[in-house]
Amino acid sequence: KRGAIRTLARAMPSVPARRSRWRLAAPAVAAAAVAAALGLSGAFVTGNRGQRANAAAPPSQGQRARRVVGRRAEGDREADQDQAFMVDRRPKAAERLAPQVATKEADAGAIQPASWLRKPRPPTLPATLFKPKQSLSQNFLADPNYVFKMVSAIQDDSDRGSRVLELGPGTGALTKGLHPRYPNMFGVELDQRAMRVLAENVPGVQVIRSDVLLVNYTRLAEIRGGPLTVVGNLPYHITSQVLFTLADHARSVKTATVTMQKEVAERIVARPNTKKYGTLSVAFQLYADCKVLFDIPPTAFFPRPNVISSYVKFDFAAAEERRLEMDVDPRDLRNLTNRVFRYRNKYMSNSLEPLLRCHTTLIDDLPPQYASLRPQQLEPWEFVYLTQMIFGKKEFPRHLRRAWRGEFGRTVRGE
Repeated sequence: KRGAIRTLARAMPSVPARRSRWRLAAPAVAAAAVAAALGLSGAFVTGNRGQRANAAAPPSQGQRARRVVGRRAEGDREADQDQAFMVDRRPKAAERLAPQVATKEADAGAIQPASWLRKPRPPTLPATLFKPKQSLSQNFLADPNYVFKMVSAIQDDSDRGSRVLELGPGTGALTKGLHPRYPNMFGVELDQRAMRVLAENVPGVQVIRSDVLLVNYTRLAEIRGGPLTVVGNLPYHITSQVLFTLADHARSVKTATVTMQKEVAERIVARPNTKKYGTLSVAFQLYADCKVLFDIPPTAFFPRPNVISSYVKFDFAAAEERRLEMDVDPRDLRNLTNRVFRYRNKYMSNSLEPLLRCHTTLIDDLPPQYASLRPQQLEPWEFVYLTQMIFGKKEFPRHLRRAWRGEFGRTVRGE
């Protein structure tokens, strides 16, 4: 029977069609029809030629659709079987949560450390009240752990904290921890919206509406009876300006413990012969004892900034004797440092040439040991020595003199 069917399939003429694949498939179709009439399987009938013909004929669009639907249905059935298998062998919810419930009950009955009891959650920003202003660099503290560490770093011995000044209290994250310890503290805030929220969160706190760059800290210290203890979460875009303002009022500021961008903090404490050593390093290492206390991640703020912050302490009182022994006008020191670090890759003999040609300077050329050096190779005290050589020795001012931010906030130019 098999031989007769193969002979019949070879002898049948090809069916005319427009495409060649139907010519190849026609003998196989005829052989399959004869096999069906004789009751035989198509696999035994077509042989190798039938297999080649079937492989050459691609499935139609309807066949492909039916195959896809069939595969999807088969996959759904397998997924249902796997899920049923997992559900049957998964522990019940009560059995699974029993150890966690027991642990929570034991923790609730245990005595918590005293430090945690003094860590109230800082006030969050009401969603319906106002939106933080990007123009003011408003990033409010929202992590109680870091708030507790920041408050613990503040030390003040004035009567009920009357000389504690907070710059930019915002909605009261730091104020809520400082006010119970220093009831007579006060703050300086510019945003009226934040002041209304602060009055609700910390009733009784004194707040002055003003710009921190325009405050006369010397006058505030006279009113409060002594140097101020400054604390605050500084806006990122005016950090250096606020610090230079405090440097101008160094005799009226005991300590300043503030937050700032980590890169700025690294520049302040940078050592010579490093890339980050610059004007900030020279100025504040001469005017104060600087120390980075710890870093603060972006997750501790709302809204989250794109940078890491640092909590830095400036001890102006510890460096008062060092400032008085400099014997220079701070405006001359600022002009010199700004000039040389503006061209930090040049030798100092070249960068200071326009300044040495001025009629107010005492020398026309730098000493040989400094002429072939770059500014990042000098220690902070060497800038004081160069200022004395170029501009002469002058008594360091014992009263307020706006030097690092200029008179009335203007910049003092080095040219």
